[in-house]
Amino acid sequence: MTARIVWTEIKLLGREPITLLMSLAFPALLLVLLAGSFGNEPDPEMGGIGGVDFYVPVYAAAAIAVMGFLGVPTHLAAYRERGVMRRFRAAGVSAWPLAGAQIIVTALMAAVAAAFMTAIGFGGYDLNAPSSTIGVLAGFLVGTLAFAALGVLLGTLLPTARAAQGVGLLLFFGLFFIAGGGPPPYLLPDTLNTAVDFTPMGPLMDAVSDPWHGDGFNVTAVAALLGIAVMATLLAVRRLART
Repeated sequence: MTARIVWTEIKLLGREPITLLMSLAFPALLLVLLAGSFGNEPDPEMGGIGGVDFYVPVYAAAAIAVMGFLGVPTHLAAYRERGVMRRFRAAGVSAWPLAGAQIIVTALMAAVAAAFMTAIGFGGYDLNAPSSTIGVLAGFLVGTLAFAALGVLLGTLLPTARAAQGVGLLLFFGLFFIAGGGPPPYLLPDTLNTAVDFTPMGPLMDAVSDPWHGDGFNVTAVAALLGIAVMATLLAVRRLART
């Protein structure tokens, strides 16, 4: 059942140009602009790493955030508007296969986008390989679980697809550019750098970036993401069962 839903969701994703644009084209364009501006010479103000090494893992993680804040919520809110959720219940489909399908589709889309960002870095800007590939993959996986679950929860809470798009864009841009996607953290006030750690975006960036840069497996960030994944999944499944 879940496999059939996943295949249907993948086909439907191709009909959502905004999600595809935000997941692939927009981050790639910004990454190229930032890489061209900062280069990859070690910079003391970036912790001794180059601009490309700093931004590639950040923009790879951004693909997860786009799906969690924008892609999944908009898709599920549209389902609710059209009465698709009621038809699922009438057909005897429980909330778990639908939630699982959204997590799988998010993981696939995020993996494609992250591979695209990494290819840009290696192909044109002398990106250095991650210090711990396993650590990066672990952070990426846990981040995907957390943001997919958040996306499902948002999709059950927001009343319409238009509302989901608006809230999703606000959350993504509002958090991403202060979590490393815009100006380097040293240019931002300390209060913003501290505040973002208390949002889902902060742990996501730390979980992916720290093992890439040789700072080790960030246990605190991964634990925070696991907590978000568990809580959001439980709440989302309860909401799906009632929607």
